[in-house]
Amino acid sequence: MTAFPKMTRGWIPWVLTACVLLSCGQVRAAEVTKVVMTQFPARVVFELSEAVPSKVVKIDDHELLVALKDVSIDEGVFPSPGASPRGLQVAIRHRTPGVTTLLVKTVQPIVRMDHAWNAQRLVISLVLKEASRNKASRSQKKQAEVLTPERVLGHVPSEATPSGDDMHLRARDGFSGTLDDLRLEVKSSLCQESDGMDRLFALMRSGAYRQAEQAAAKSLKRLEISRGCAEGLQVLQVLSAFREAEARPDQGEMVALPARINAFISQFPDSPYLPYALSMLGSAYSELEDYGMAEGYYRVVLEDHAGFTAAPGITFRLGKLLRETGRAVEALPLLESVEALGEALTFAGEARKEMALALYDVGDFARSQALFETLMAESDEAVWRDPDLLYYGGQAALRAGDRAHARRYLVQFANLFPQAEGADMALESVGETWLDDGREARATSFFRMVIARYTEGEGYVTALVRLAEQLQDRKEKEALYTQVMDDFEEHPLARLSMLRLAALYDEAGDHTASIAMVKKLLVLGAGGLRTEAYARLEQSVLGHFKGLLAEGSYVDLISFFEKERRLLHKLENPDVFLLAGEAFMTAHLYGSAAEELERAIVLSIKRQKWSGEARLAGLYFQLGRALDEGGRKKEAQAIFTRYLEHYRKASNQGDAALRLGRILFDLGELEQAEILFKKSLTLGGGAESRVWLSRCREDQGDPAAAAGWLEEAIPLLGSEEPLPGAALYTAHRRLGDLDMKLGRYKAATADFAEAEKYAGEEVSAEELRFLRADALARGGEEETSLVLYRAVAASDDEFWSGMATERIRAMELSKRLGGSQ
Repeated sequence: MTAFPKMTRGWIPWVLTACVLLSCGQVRAAEVTKVVMTQFPARVVFELSEAVPSKVVKIDDHELLVALKDVSIDEGVFPSPGASPRGLQVAIRHRTPGVTTLLVKTVQPIVRMDHAWNAQRLVISLVLKEASRNKASRSQKKQAEVLTPERVLGHVPSEATPSGDDMHLRARDGFSGTLDDLRLEVKSSLCQESDGMDRLFALMRSGAYRQAEQAAAKSLKRLEISRGCAEGLQVLQVLSAFREAEARPDQGEMVALPARINAFISQFPDSPYLPYALSMLGSAYSELEDYGMAEGYYRVVLEDHAGFTAAPGITFRLGKLLRETGRAVEALPLLESVEALGEALTFAGEARKEMALALYDVGDFARSQALFETLMAESDEAVWRDPDLLYYGGQAALRAGDRAHARRYLVQFANLFPQAEGADMALESVGETWLDDGREARATSFFRMVIARYTEGEGYVTALVRLAEQLQDRKEKEALYTQVMDDFEEHPLARLSMLRLAALYDEAGDHTASIAMVKKLLVLGAGGLRTEAYARLEQSVLGHFKGLLAEGSYVDLISFFEKERRLLHKLENPDVFLLAGEAFMTAHLYGSAAEELERAIVLSIKRQKWSGEARLAGLYFQLGRALDEGGRKKEAQAIFTRYLEHYRKASNQGDAALRLGRILFDLGELEQAEILFKKSLTLGGGAESRVWLSRCREDQGDPAAAAGWLEEAIPLLGSEEPLPGAALYTAHRRLGDLDMKLGRYKAATADFAEAEKYAGEEVSAEELRFLRADALARGGEEETSLVLYRAVAASDDEFWSGMATERIRAMELSKRLGGSQ
């Protein structure tokens, strides 16, 4: 690192020189992607797209100048004013095509400045003087040598830049790699025997940290103590306070520690013990669950103090913090580097366990299992001392597919630690392994064991659900699912139980109960089960609708549909709206039927692969039918035309042709209508197609062909069940009229007689007698016709009675005139 002397405002020539020097060479602009500033510790970090030549100069006690070659920067990368730490500011000072200069300002005076590149990050670390101090400490007033690790170990101070070996994590002989190494670092001849350093070491080794802290405070009161000794005593005093606070369950003393540590750093800004102080700051914030601050201090120590003796312990603490905060992927390389140091570390076993947990969290279960097995094999008592070894070793084995070892470890864990957290989950997991092996009976026995031993816990709730899934008895299944719902209503498996209950109700035919349960689930929030919940709701609604239609309860279906319309629209299931459309059709509510059938078509097109061509064809036919019956003939014509053109193999082609033919007939397009009626006939059309062909031929002036089609239609009508009386009446009546036109009076007489058999109450029987009498008269059977005329004339039907009377008079007159001649 380069140190610069304090400068005055004569920095402008330096900037110009830097611009000239840095602008040489090929220009290829890098980019500043981010600027990060922190207050504790005071740091400014420039992240770039690539490393570039740079200079950092301390202009005065409150300003630094940073020059970057061939760099572009946008002001948007700077933290917003509200997000910037107090007392630190960064701004762009000057831009040229070759050099960008930035100004770093501090409110507090800069005691020391260091800067270095870390990959593509320019890190500027600052030690700032406290803004105000009431009283300088005694040790500050005494001029003494500054104690350094090199002097303690008898080494010559090395260059400021660390060697390549010091850049890597390593364990030093005789050192534990933890904060306790500070005791070894502080050993020096700068303290006299009377200063109490030896007693302090003894107290700390025995764990009497409160007494050690008091002893350090007592020694610091000596007037003749050297500055180096005071520095060592104070840092050990802080370490004793840290260890004492770390051992206490409450956080009262830990809360006060950051201020004490910062006070030491301010008093001794150049102390060789600075990385220890920063490490204690990180650990204190970690204990206080301020994980962002803790991570920041740990990273400062590891990045800015290469070769730090206690770096293994800090790396371990940072890795553990990252894993415990859900960042196991980042934690794993750190923990692997610590674990690789082996037994040289006093916390090697703990590091190995933490690495095994990190491997478990990232999903490397085979390596995790192997590490847990190594820890278990270290001694016969290992599994007794740490229940986690069996539990996580078993869970790792389970996920690695080693079910035999998983069962062994988890059963042993549950037996040795029956009341430990996770014991219920261990036995439940064993049951899962038996399910995976196809041993349902063994699995069920373990699920029952969990339920018998425990009354709560993740494994207990899971066992209730898993047991219910394996049972055949519906009542017992319902009881277990209901228990989960009632007793653990906030548990995610309570939602799953509701869904399973809905399925049970649906399978038993109780569709309304199933629908009600799913609706309740959706109100509570289905979460990840939302898709499955809607799928179950679809099945239940379809079952309910089909049941209602089968019973003829279309009114109830319509009522349910109208009540739950908003919910049903969320399902987007074409069948739901198809069935609703059929119900509306049955109720002769053709407008509503058409609306729902149109919706079914839209959804079917949306789900083309799911619904299929045949389903879509059926929906188009049903829509055309609804429009036809509802009197919307033009729309029906368009739908049936599309249907006949696009779905030539559909089963309802004949019926569609018949309906489209009737529409065209009403529009007077007789030739096109006749073509469609004949098409309907070729596709299996029966009596109705022949009747309409008859009408076409009649309207086109071909009574013979019209009569022929009716003669074919009548026997077919007579064979239908139930017998279509009205249609038979109409057919016979029309055939009689046609036979009259053709002069086939005898046949006409028979036709009218047959029509009389099927005439309803709305048809006048006297009219049919009159027509029959007419046919007889024209056929030359005057005497027989007179009998019928007289019968009609004697009836109460005023109109036909009058008509018959007139015919009788005409016949009598004709007879007299003929006789006189």
